Amino acid sequence: MAKPSKKTEARQPSSYELMGGRIQKIINSPKAQRARDVTIHRLPDESATDWARFLEEVAEAENVRVQHIEGDGVRLTWTVSAD
Repeated sequence: MAKPSKKTEARQPSSYELMGGRIQKIINSPKAQRARDVTIHRLPDESATDWARFLEEVAEAENVRVQHIEGDGVRLTWTVSAD
């Protein structure tokens, strides 16, 4: 009998993780970081449930303002607190 392989297959990212990665790249861009302002739209292939979850989570973040705009979009602005 063959032994089970010790190699583990990489887990595929969830649709929420893929969307989060896309949004993270936008927010972390030098232009967005300088302006502390970014506009993000849900893409047609992204789940409305994932988008709603993202909006709920970002709304809970301190120092972040969420402004809903037309067409499944949001404008995020943020401040950096002085420590």
